[in-house]
Amino acid sequence: MKLLRYKLSDVAKVEISSVDKKTKDGETPVRLCNFTDVYHNWAITSEMACSFMEASANSKEIERFTIKKGQVAFTKDSETRDDIGIPTYIADDFDGVLLGYHCALITPDETKLCGKYLNAFMHSAYIQKYFELNATGSGMRYTLSVDTLESMPLLLPSLEEQERIGEIFSAIDKKISINHAINQNLLARREQRESLLSLCRADAVNGDVSRNLEATPGRSSEAAGVRRAA
Repeated sequence: MKLLRYKLSDVAKVEISSVDKKTKDGETPVRLCNFTDVYHNWAITSEMACSFMEASANSKEIERFTIKKGQVAFTKDSETRDDIGIPTYIADDFDGVLLGYHCALITPDETKLCGKYLNAFMHSAYIQKYFELNATGSGMRYTLSVDTLESMPLLLPSLEEQERIGEIFSAIDKKISINHAINQNLLARREQRESLLSLCRADAVNGDVSRNLEATPGRSSEAAGVRRAA
């Protein structure tokens, strides 16, 4: 497979989101795909939209940061150098959903770069190390500059090969998601079963106590009768 070397700026546009979490008078209501949404998901799908937080944005922000199918979003800031630049693929077109603050948005030139491939490539140790070495800051806040992002090295096969590789990783992620959902369902069922068992045990204990309490007066009366007879 032949790989060509590019800088990200050669094949894509990079923009840093400025959309905060506030709701302001006079702005348009929107939903935000925020840092944690990007960080925890391989891909952002339309099914997630209803869970995104509500905020507002002006017309320029809506034009620049509405997320669209084929784009890649990633975390631009972090508390540590080795946990920065975590990407996610935008798998669907969205209406009224914007990328939030502390993230950046990449729009590929679709004649040269496949978003699914870019997402997989940015997850590689090669690029994660590049971000770690080039993050600036100290203490509890590190960030990636626009120059660092635009200069990010890319190794690109043909567009056809990019799409094939991207589909492989997307299929793996879907399988992982299905397995996770199954495991969560099994966990929930186990917890439900344990709760029912706990209730049954509690009922059994309470039943024994009740029976003992009901039996106690009889024994006491009998003892009292013996004492009276004596």
